Amino acid sequence: MNVLFIHQNFPGQFVHLATELAKSRQNRVVALSIHKLPVPNGVELRCYTMLRKAVAETHPLIKDMEAKVLRAEACAAAAMQLKRDGFVPDVIVAHPGWGEALLIKEVFPRARLIVYCEYYYAVE
Repeated sequence: MNVLFIHQNFPGQFVHLATELAKSRQNRVVALSIHKLPVPNGVELRCYTMLRKAVAETHPLIKDMEAKVLRAEACAAAAMQLKRDGFVPDVIVAHPGWGEALLIKEVFPRARLIVYCEYYYAVE
């Protein structure tokens, strides 16, 4: 099985899951991250870079959304490179907090997407 993790600080909360999945030779485990941090054995880390910076003129009420869309755009570009390199995930595990996964189904429409929604534990 091909598994793609998306987390700007990978391995982050996915360290144990990625470690276990990477132990099996039947799995190929790849991670997309903006930061180059140590990863578990057997996990291939691909770092993405921002394609452009936010502009100062952005309305204050949408600055956070612009930042998320810019990260999504950069992550999607890295995912497209993965696809060109022959990697197509069966499953994508993503942290939604910074926007990286916003466009991922445009790149890999057939992959199952699992989103770790840690920020929603105390919704009233």
